[in-house]
Amino acid sequence: MTFRTTTIAEIANPAPRSIAIGPFGSSLKADMYTSTGVPLVRGQNLTSASEIDLSDVVYVAPETASKFPACMLEEGDLVFPHRGAIGRVGIVGETPALLSSSMMKLKCDRSKADPRFVFYYFRGPGRRELMMRASTVGTPGIGQPLTSLREIPIQLPSIEEQRNIAGVLGSIDEKIAANIRLSAISEQLLATEVQQRWLTQPSGSAVSILTIFEVGRSLPAPIGAEPVYLGMKNIPESGVGITNWEHRSARGGARFTNGDTLLARITPCLENGKTGYVDFLKSGEIGIGSTEFIVLRSREGIPSALSYFLAIDSKFRDFAIRHMVGTSGRQRVSASSISTYMLPSPDKGWMNDFGARAAQQFALMKSLRGENRVLAALRDALLPELMSGRLRVKDAEKQIEEVL
Repeated sequence: MTFRTTTIAEIANPAPRSIAIGPFGSSLKADMYTSTGVPLVRGQNLTSASEIDLSDVVYVAPETASKFPACMLEEGDLVFPHRGAIGRVGIVGETPALLSSSMMKLKCDRSKADPRFVFYYFRGPGRRELMMRASTVGTPGIGQPLTSLREIPIQLPSIEEQRNIAGVLGSIDEKIAANIRLSAISEQLLATEVQQRWLTQPSGSAVSILTIFEVGRSLPAPIGAEPVYLGMKNIPESGVGITNWEHRSARGGARFTNGDTLLARITPCLENGKTGYVDFLKSGEIGIGSTEFIVLRSREGIPSALSYFLAIDSKFRDFAIRHMVGTSGRQRVSASSISTYMLPSPDKGWMNDFGARAAQQFALMKSLRGENRVLAALRDALLPELMSGRLRVKDAEKQIEEVL
């Protein structure tokens, strides 16, 4: 396979505004956001998926977006933060969008470079190039971001080989995305049932949360010098699964075990929805976490999944947010405040039936997360080999077939 070295400037579309930066901060303020309209792409919309995630976005009115034609995004455009989350990259899907002020874009000349290949380049060698150009003082940022982007070198094989390489890597990402969608559907079906059969039932037979769950109750100290540790960064803002954890020395903090739900108690993490269900420990293992978690644990005979679905319930979260105290920016809700929450008394027959089905679905979701970790590791291993030409596409396809 033959490669040629060029630059991002040389593979950009020759049309004007193919490499552009988002609107100047003061020209696009938060008070211009709307509930519908043109999606505004920010750093948090660039996730581990290849396509930009528009499930949690703010919008601007079409007439507002029309004031920034250079910042408009079309299908296949690549988006990068030039301030903040340097090194992330996303590719625009079918929905047109607008760059936010901390972002920059690249529209490729498709006769020279396949956008998906360039995307994966920035997941590998190109990411290092971006990081090298970022300041490490204060908030990470790239000085002269457009000039820096244009100057980044890139090695390109033929356009056909680019498409083949992107197709191989894309097949892994498509399987990961399909697993995420399946897991999300399973979780949503269970959550809807919990709402309909329990949490929205008439409150005439209301009971204390403490009759169903333990709130903030401690566990014995974990065994071992460096038990599993979860920090706030390890807790997702959506989705049942915790996918990353660490090992640290056993010091103070929340203690948890399988079946527990971790609820962030500090602003803005509580408002942002940070909640995690623990199901990755060994049998009987105890982990430790941030002191900013409240642990919800189902009492004996209560399905463990119910603690998670209570924690993500909007009414419950609103209660927790209203009971936060402290100085601005450091407000917290206490376990004692959570312990005053009242719930409808659940039907025992439904609860037992739900518990059995939820356990099966949670096991499926855990299996899908495990498969995604294997797939992501394979993709990350293949990427530099394919990009450098050390591995042929046909050989990579064989490795993928063994996993899929």
